[in-house]
Amino acid sequence: MVIALDGDDWQLKGCLGDEWQWHVDKPWDAPGWLPAHVPGSVLDDLMRAGEVPDLYRERNSRLAEWVPERAWIYRRRVEGGRVEFRGVDHAATVFLDGEQVAHHEGAFTTFAIDIPEGEHLLAVVVHAAPESEPQVGRTSRVRVHKSRMGYGWDFCPRLVHQGIWRSVVLDPPRELCPRVTLVDGTGVVEIEGEVVLQVDSPELWWPNGMGEQRLYPVRVGGRELAVGFRQVEFNGPGEFAVNGVAMPLKGWNWVPIDALYGVPRPAKLAHLLGLAARANVNLIRVWGGGLIETDEFYDHCDRLGLLVWQEFSMSSSGMESVPSEDPEFVATMAEEAREIVLRLCRHPSLTVWCGGNELARDDSPLDDSAPVLGALHEVVRELDPGRAWVPTSPSGDGDVHGPWEHQGLRRHNEHYDSGTWSLQSEFGVEGMTNRRALEALVDEPNRWPADRTNPIYEHLGAWWNNAPLVQDAFGGRIGDVDTLRRASQQLQYDGLRYAVEGTRRRSSGAIPWQFNESYPNAWCTCAVDHRGDPKPAYYGVARAYRPVHACASFAMWAWGGEDEVRARVRALGADDVVQTQFVDVDGTVVVKSYADEVEVPLDAFSSDLFVLDLVLGQVGNRYVMSRTEDLAPLLDLEPAGVEADLAGGQLHLRHTGGPAALGIVLEDARPYDAPGWVVFDDNMIDLLPGETRTIGVEGGGPILVEGWNVEARRVG
Repeated sequence: MVIALDGDDWQLKGCLGDEWQWHVDKPWDAPGWLPAHVPGSVLDDLMRAGEVPDLYRERNSRLAEWVPERAWIYRRRVEGGRVEFRGVDHAATVFLDGEQVAHHEGAFTTFAIDIPEGEHLLAVVVHAAPESEPQVGRTSRVRVHKSRMGYGWDFCPRLVHQGIWRSVVLDPPRELCPRVTLVDGTGVVEIEGEVVLQVDSPELWWPNGMGEQRLYPVRVGGRELAVGFRQVEFNGPGEFAVNGVAMPLKGWNWVPIDALYGVPRPAKLAHLLGLAARANVNLIRVWGGGLIETDEFYDHCDRLGLLVWQEFSMSSSGMESVPSEDPEFVATMAEEAREIVLRLCRHPSLTVWCGGNELARDDSPLDDSAPVLGALHEVVRELDPGRAWVPTSPSGDGDVHGPWEHQGLRRHNEHYDSGTWSLQSEFGVEGMTNRRALEALVDEPNRWPADRTNPIYEHLGAWWNNAPLVQDAFGGRIGDVDTLRRASQQLQYDGLRYAVEGTRRRSSGAIPWQFNESYPNAWCTCAVDHRGDPKPAYYGVARAYRPVHACASFAMWAWGGEDEVRARVRALGADDVVQTQFVDVDGTVVVKSYADEVEVPLDAFSSDLFVLDLVLGQVGNRYVMSRTEDLAPLLDLEPAGVEADLAGGQLHLRHTGGPAALGIVLEDARPYDAPGWVVFDDNMIDLLPGETRTIGVEGGGPILVEGWNVEARRVG
């Protein structure tokens, strides 16, 4: 019987230099040991023991930068048997009753030891974290296959991960790796050359939005696994066909769910991937600065129909982005890849193996002529020949990255309307975090100013703090943190939505940066905050990814200095005609049209704000614009009357008076540490005078309802 040695029966002690050699056989009741949890992370154990402060607040993460300089001893009592370590980050020496029995390096590979009968003291020395490069460094200096994000990245402060981060198991069955094929209409599962399942004309596994995710159980070495049969063709950047049907690529970039990724967070993992599926996503790119993802991650993707583009853990650097050609490093990467590929290749969601993120020389993407990329490709070709291989992302040949910032009210749309790429595998728009996330992250006296002059904001996402651009977009009139948050999120919502719509209009593939965030930042390009609550941008992209969607291309959001507003209207996923209306904020329909192109004189509007309203069957889409030089008129809107009632898992909104209610945002109003999540069917709502909307709500209440001209109130 398999017995997990996970849990709280472990102790932890830190040591400088080689001092750990004096402690691997100390009595169990020796002083100086802290409680530890496996699987987990050293930093998390230290937080729970009060040895370091809450690392998710303000600049506290700086107070833990000393931790990875030490070796950390994990120990517990064990009975005899075979003990398998499924992941230690990064190098470990194992002792049994004070005698060394194993040494291992590699966070993504397993190892095992045999323990004689009887009770023994097991000690695992997790050595000081290996040298590696932060985001601004040189890729050629990296000699380990380990997530680089924690060494310091634009969305993660320096929190270098250490620990026994995957399960420790007593007497596990031998790991057997199924090979799944679909040839001439027959699905076959083989293990070491023996057929263990054969299904004639199987029900096929389809990506999200294209069909069902049919999975077949198969018994493998005492474990029951699920497999799916499908065929995926990768015909170049952004061009996928699944089971012979062309698939429009609707993706999102994924980063580790936490900087302390060893701490199990099964509910959060399921929640985040569920949000991706609800947003009509069909592909997740697992970014090369993060992790080789886990079986649990892939199991969810199998169930949800999320294809996975899995990158090996290599990434660009600010100064130079060429991986080391050192033969020992190349051999290590190839050796680890053999285990990684065999372990994951059974999953129907796995679609692309990629060498890493933005690996390039002189701004030209690397190919298999780079020794490590060639070696990785050889492993994939041998062990998983049916899967696509891409040396790096972007790969060139129509695959591009960037920009990651809002380009301004008068330049943003032009960039995405003029693109010629076939796949935009990274691009984004920045914005502030959600209200209660900010309240949990930054003490109230320190929340303003919310720009880089504030050292706390400099620490919490300085790369993405675009407060000056937000101020400029709103006439320089923002004087408090709540308004700045709302304004920045409006720009992120409109900017990212428009960018995704632009790729769809060209029938190109889109993988926005980034879906989730690994650390709670005040400003970030993420669409879902660290807690797991979507920002408005999430809903904008979810709408843009709908199978049937109406959208418009237009030159700018603020039309001051122009004579007229011009928009080109497009139906996506349907041949029906789009109804186009330009509506004044008082509800007056200025123009109603069914043409592909619509022009309206600016002086036809009676107010400075107006709404471009599109309807395609039961699907609507709205853009809020200004006839001035900026969006400052949103700050001057007269209050709108809106009734809100939460009952039976539905939120009913009704406009009762005044001008249009713009930018209505729904938020979970529970305490930040309340369990679970409140999930809305839609969000970021614009209500014209007299309109009603009903929004599905999962997770209960209370809910906070507010908007540009809707007073904040709690409902439920």
